[in-house]
Amino acid sequence: MWNYANSPLMEPLFLWYQPATWIKSKDGYKWLAEPKCWRIWEKQPIPADLVEFFKNPEVMLVAFNSAFERYMTQYKFGYTIPASRFLDPQVYGRYLSLPASLDVQGQVLELPDHLAKMKRGKELVKLFCEKVIVKATKKRAAAEYYNDWNSHPAAWQEFLNYGRQDLTAEAEVFRRERILGAYPLPPMEQQLWLFDQKVNDRGMPLDAAFAGKMYRLALKAKAEVKLNFEKMTGVTNANSQAQIKTWAATQGYPYPSINKDVVASALKDPNLKLTDMCRTALKMRAEAASTSYQKLGKMLECVSLDGTLKGQFVFLGSARCGRWTGNAVQLQNMARPGKIDVRDAAGKVIASYDFEDQKVVKDARALVHGENYDEIKARYGTVLLVIKSLIRTVFVAP
Repeated sequence: MWNYANSPLMEPLFLWYQPATWIKSKDGYKWLAEPKCWRIWEKQPIPADLVEFFKNPEVMLVAFNSAFERYMTQYKFGYTIPASRFLDPQVYGRYLSLPASLDVQGQVLELPDHLAKMKRGKELVKLFCEKVIVKATKKRAAAEYYNDWNSHPAAWQEFLNYGRQDLTAEAEVFRRERILGAYPLPPMEQQLWLFDQKVNDRGMPLDAAFAGKMYRLALKAKAEVKLNFEKMTGVTNANSQAQIKTWAATQGYPYPSINKDVVASALKDPNLKLTDMCRTALKMRAEAASTSYQKLGKMLECVSLDGTLKGQFVFLGSARCGRWTGNAVQLQNMARPGKIDVRDAAGKVIASYDFEDQKVVKDARALVHGENYDEIKARYGTVLLVIKSLIRTVFVAP
């Protein structure tokens, strides 16, 4: 979201808002005016009352998934508003064990159609906010463009109505959540939410250059292991469990499953008469099955311009039990460093590397920094497991 708000390619089109005042009643507020639209696409200057709302520290701002509004007002409009001034119905819904979606929260809270989120919203967002890419043919050149108010005037009006209806739905969800006691949050929960926003805004510091080198090495190793496995076994697709099970059955493997735990148990069983080729192939497949390296790709996709991973935690993300969940990279679920045994042709351990040992880590990182693929493979016998054991070291605090 931070990257999106900071992208020079992203332009806001319009902003709907509605002034309200708090009153002492069960509903909690009354409207001062009809919803207003800042027509940004027409180059309209920001309305004076909206500027006042942004600047006035006494004004609270209600917004569903409020981090988006905070980032937009800061990075696109130039107004830095602290999270403490936002009231977020998405969070209050989660406190009631509801899902994060405005549409679903509205369904659970039984909003009638005229107060609920517009069903066609996603189609309209796709129509106006996704680039149309036309491929070149013999008769026409390639082209890229966006649909807009000129190309689809009727749909554009519906798009504006969608923005207005979101305002209505958020307000009604907030009203009902307040009646149910979800707003205000208990003081401790409110403090935790503000802490969550601070952590997500600050981000996790990432050595993106090092992560990129690890990722390139891992992709090369994955392709090589897959190719070697197919050459050794004769299967045409190393990702096909059915083909592997059929082949393994001809090599003394007795089980109908080749999942990780079953294979590990089979390789440790001295009574099983597996062929040497089968043992080698199953170990090779276990190495190739490692998916930890895929996190590196997600890191590189998500890293911000300041070299951090922002927005990686979701407050009350597991709404049923109230704990945090991970977002995107899933930082709470990182592979732990392991021990790699290097064996000779007879299976005897000739070297052992414990990746909880700082010297081992330092030496391996140096090889990764140099992208010395062949040397990593020669020393440790595996590239993918080295990458897996080093993955936590991509986080480097200032």
